[in-house]
Amino acid sequence: MSKLAVLRTGLVVWVFWHAAFALLATFAPEAGGSLVGWTPDGGWTAELRAMSKQYGMSMLLIGLIFGIMLLNPIRYLSFIWIAIAEQAFGIAYGFYIYAALGQLTTLQLIMQAVVNAALIVGMLILWFGLQKPLSLARGEIG
Repeated sequence: MSKLAVLRTGLVVWVFWHAAFALLATFAPEAGGSLVGWTPDGGWTAELRAMSKQYGMSMLLIGLIFGIMLLNPIRYLSFIWIAIAEQAFGIAYGFYIYAALGQLTTLQLIMQAVVNAALIVGMLILWFGLQKPLSLARGEIG
């Protein structure tokens, strides 16, 4: 499978992943939190539900960015840095939730960090692997 095909497949998964979690975070935060193994210690307050809805709208917008990228992955290859930043922030936020809030177990933190790091590495491999086709498309290499 070519790098472009891998990127397209990943983008399809990424769009559906973000859309699903956007809908859950917006309309069923308890179900979404439970699905990923998280329930707030104090229960779901009005403030947490409001925060979840804001998170859901952010997820929807990020999913839309990846949907745009899916239309022409080479043209919008730079959008991959949004996904890389999202994963890096996920690692940092996981450490915050673990250290400051105590809402993650050590195993959950490690698993999240490993998955985020693996996605970052995969996206970097795709980024560097698709630079030549991007340069060709722009007419920079002949």
